[in-house]
Amino acid sequence: HAGISLSEAEASVASPFTSKVPNITCVPHLLAEGRAALTTSFSVFKYMALYSLILFASVSMLYWHFTFLGDQQYLYGDLVIILFLSFAMGITGPYSQLAKRRPPGSLAGVNVLVSMAIHIILAVLFQVFALLYLHSRAWYKPAAVINRPETDETTVIFFFLICQYVSLSVTLSTGPPYRKPLYTNVIFVLCLLVIVPCNVYIALAPADWAPGLWKLLQMRPFSYLLFRVGILELIILYFILTYLLESYVFHSSWWHTSLRVIRCKKKPFNKYKHILATMDPQWPPLEKSKLLEGVWPQVEKKGSI
Repeated sequence: HAGISLSEAEASVASPFTSKVPNITCVPHLLAEGRAALTTSFSVFKYMALYSLILFASVSMLYWHFTFLGDQQYLYGDLVIILFLSFAMGITGPYSQLAKRRPPGSLAGVNVLVSMAIHIILAVLFQVFALLYLHSRAWYKPAAVINRPETDETTVIFFFLICQYVSLSVTLSTGPPYRKPLYTNVIFVLCLLVIVPCNVYIALAPADWAPGLWKLLQMRPFSYLLFRVGILELIILYFILTYLLESYVFHSSWWHTSLRVIRCKKKPFNKYKHILATMDPQWPPLEKSKLLEGVWPQVEKKGSI
């Protein structure tokens, strides 16, 4: 709940918001801004949490193969991708219309936790598919020197990580009904126009095009173009699947109904919902005649006196 002061002279601590217009037309704008801010906070939280958990799973798989990510690879992922995208995700403005359903109000809600778990499972599964695809190639040979980042496994996982970071940022930047569409966020779009071509170049560029780049990122270049294209196709499939899930499943009404049935939720947990259930459903009256039914006789009686 938030108080709104309709006069600058009567602003107080109990009313953190002050309207320059002395009427209640500011209430829909405040609700839209609040819902957009809440949705943005949840999206950035999910993005940072998924980034950490997916990176942990990736590093664990690389340790299983006696290798690890290099320092320059960490810097590219954290400073070039995560820093700019996580900042730009929060600039999207509120949507012009209010939705009937309010956004989630708890980070520990079932919908948030289940969606995060599904995102983590999908990310790990696609990374495992990429490693299996690598090991199935006839030209693949295990690294002769272990405990070094310049291996085939590290290069494939690094490809997937930097592209998964971008895919999740787009997937979690949901637009209507609480925020404006993604293309209205100019800063975020500019970041994508810079980062996505760089990732594609890293994934598809031959080794002789930029040997200094491969050495800088501590990567082992692949000379097989079809293999790199196959990895890129897996990344595109991962993006399409996660985008469809986040946009058309996790925010749908039937998904919330299914979770409510699974939880066996029969009564609401919110106190205001219990209060609304005990109120008269006919209140407040919507017709003017019902609203003034008991007032006009008293007014006419006083007027006759």
